[in-house]
Amino acid sequence: MQDGMYVEPETFRKQILYLKDNFNVISLDKIQSFHHPEHQNDGKKPFCVLTFDDGWKDFYVNAFPVLTAHNVSATVFLPTDFIGTAKRFWTDRLADIVYKMDDIGIVDRGIDRSSSKIGKKIECIEGTVEFKLEEAIKALKALPDEEIEAILDEMKERWEVEEGAHAASFLSWEEAREMHNSGIICFGSHTKSHRILTTISEDAVREELTRSKNKLLKERIVGSSFIPFAYPNGNYNDRIASLVEEAGYHLALTTESGWNRVMDRGTGSYRLKRVGIHQDMTSTNAMMACRIYGSF
Repeated sequence: MQDGMYVEPETFRKQILYLKDNFNVISLDKIQSFHHPEHQNDGKKPFCVLTFDDGWKDFYVNAFPVLTAHNVSATVFLPTDFIGTAKRFWTDRLADIVYKMDDIGIVDRGIDRSSSKIGKKIECIEGTVEFKLEEAIKALKALPDEEIEAILDEMKERWEVEEGAHAASFLSWEEAREMHNSGIICFGSHTKSHRILTTISEDAVREELTRSKNKLLKERIVGSSFIPFAYPNGNYNDRIASLVEEAGYHLALTTESGWNRVMDRGTGSYRLKRVGIHQDMTSTNAMMACRIYGSF
């Protein structure tokens, strides 16, 4: 897991209590009606919607019980090809390589640098292993999937990184249905295979959108009246936003930081902002308040 990209269970419990005290926490589907005057805020508390990307199993283990105990709604965005499988994101496989490199060191290894330009760049990164991983992810993230896979394969072989057996990192469909049936957890699409949409063709974008939506419907964890979407890595442009709307999604979330005012009809619904909440920056109420209100 990338440094900072998590919240510890006890911190999460405190954050839920803080949000309930200071916000009107609602489910994501309710923001569709915000442009109607009768659904505007009463001025007492701002609205807040909780969203989680990727569909990690630890949401079911750690977050779902807290949300249930406090009757708080949330929406989880699923990369449908990964749910119910032991597959791993390429970032996790890269972490195996970076940690192995950090343990051994190129000098001690006594081997030449990687044959690829990006591989050499990754091997030359200095700093903590967490910093090395962050920088390595940045170096690969904008590349096409095929190139990322080729670089990972080459580096994995050179550094003799064993795949090994890994426990499932993602939710199962049974767990998703259990949470859906609870009435407090909603689901949406995070594409089919978590590809960054700005790096692939329009036809490939359409396939990612359509196949993911159809899988969610088939697994009975969304209804056709409301299917939300979240852009992988937050990457999108005007054309991709249009394709998301054309595919039948009702709104889309970015990773752009900020609050959303009353939604504009049409395009505004497909560029919704969020405020990222991570352990390293929101572990106390004071830090949580600074993070949230600093994005206003």
